[in-house]
Amino acid sequence: MFWLFLVLVTGATAEPLRTCEPIRIDLCSGLGYNMTGMPNLGGNDQQHEADYTLKSFSPLIQYGCSSQLKLFLCSVYVPMCTEKVANPIGPCRGLCESVRSRCYPVLRGFGFPWPEALNCSRFPVENNHEHMCMEGPKDKGIDVTASVDPAVQKFNCAPQFTRNEFGGCVPTCEANSLFEEHEKRFAEVWVSLWALICFVTSFGSGLTLIIGGGRARAPPLVSMALCYCLISIGWALRMFSGRMTGGCQNGEGLDNVNCSFVFLLIYYFGMASKAWWGCLCAWWVARVGLQWTTEKMRSLETILHVCAWGFPAGQTVVALVRRDVDADDLTGTCYVGNKNSDTLLSLVLIPDIAYFAVGIILLIFGCICVIRRPAQSAAAPLTAAAPRKESDFLGAICTLYAIPTFCVMATVYYEYNERYLWVSGRAKPALWAFLIRYLMSLFVGVSTVFWIWSFKTITAWRSVLKKLGPKQQPPLKVPTLPVLRYVPPPQNSVSGTLSTGSRHSIRAHPHRKPRLHHLKGPGGETII
Repeated sequence: MFWLFLVLVTGATAEPLRTCEPIRIDLCSGLGYNMTGMPNLGGNDQQHEADYTLKSFSPLIQYGCSSQLKLFLCSVYVPMCTEKVANPIGPCRGLCESVRSRCYPVLRGFGFPWPEALNCSRFPVENNHEHMCMEGPKDKGIDVTASVDPAVQKFNCAPQFTRNEFGGCVPTCEANSLFEEHEKRFAEVWVSLWALICFVTSFGSGLTLIIGGGRARAPPLVSMALCYCLISIGWALRMFSGRMTGGCQNGEGLDNVNCSFVFLLIYYFGMASKAWWGCLCAWWVARVGLQWTTEKMRSLETILHVCAWGFPAGQTVVALVRRDVDADDLTGTCYVGNKNSDTLLSLVLIPDIAYFAVGIILLIFGCICVIRRPAQSAAAPLTAAAPRKESDFLGAICTLYAIPTFCVMATVYYEYNERYLWVSGRAKPALWAFLIRYLMSLFVGVSTVFWIWSFKTITAWRSVLKKLGPKQQPPLKVPTLPVLRYVPPPQNSVSGTLSTGSRHSIRAHPHRKPRLHHLKGPGGETII
């Protein structure tokens, strides 16, 4: 053995330089040497720490990506030790590069990077008197320069794992690799309950805003209510279709129709809801802070619709083209980035950070504009500015809804940062983090009930129900006829009678003198 040759080269007369101890790790026994020394090349000070680290590579070893993987890992974490050599004897760079060319594509399929402790540049180029290292035999029957797929086709995944489209092994939905069965049942009940409440509140709020009710009038509010209504429909579809029909049975989620619909509803409208939150902040800044006119607000509304629906549509197309849709281990819901950390970063975490940053910047700018502008009791007559109460309500919505957006973003980062430890078996995911994510992703839709909590809503619905109800015939109006009354004739009339049909009546006026007509005759005399 070449390790025995290393001991002979160093010379038997040298003084002891290093304390060695027997190997007590079962994985590294029977490799040609039985003594090791700590600390190892991976930074562990005790053998039990090295054993814990090596167990994280068990799925990769069972995968069988390289016949020299076990020797390479043991030479790093349980290096060869001899009291004649000061430094631990680890792997040579050639052994590292051979294993890396085989196993790194598999790790990348899991969504994990190549560990820094296994960086090949840390190891000696070759075994010599200055730098001793283990070269190891060549892979038997495996061409190191060939592609990975033909070499690993003969290996099967572990019982609780299945092969995905990248050639890697991923946990199956029926296996309790990350979460226990009772945790999965509780998570399904939790999501289903909040999704039902979200559907009722967002659907009712959207209808109320459309008919003119609610505490504020803003087009982004209607779009946000629509988004959360469709998100809750996606969760309901997942609940009725079941875990296995949601895309978990196959490695490719898009092959299942139900999985595709669930993904489109939850991912697209989930991203659109975050985009519309940023648009609501922009609407509030333009209407309250800048006091834009009605014409400008209409132009802004068109731009907001293009941005809020367009950017999530582009993300969805990228996910469909890359076919990165799969089901998570907790609820079996189809989404992106459940098995690939790179996809989780590029299609979930980075867009969340971008939407959140835009909303926060707009909020800060709007607050500055409101503080510098003198307070007004009513809206200006020639602008689209809202009254004071309505503007304060919109500002409160924009500010408070930054909290659930931040919580969702934080839990996504938690999953991205800790997933390597979960899959490797070194840690277990916290159930509460996922429960908070599900709740916060539906919280805005649940809280839409406060948008319509006003007397204006009652008036709007009363008007609608009155129009939709049976039409009542108006009461018939009967024309009123004048009442004829008999008036007795006056007793002092000249003729003694009064004609009711005559237009003029002859009445005697006692205070008047009788009028005399004087006529002259032919002889000049006067005739009365």
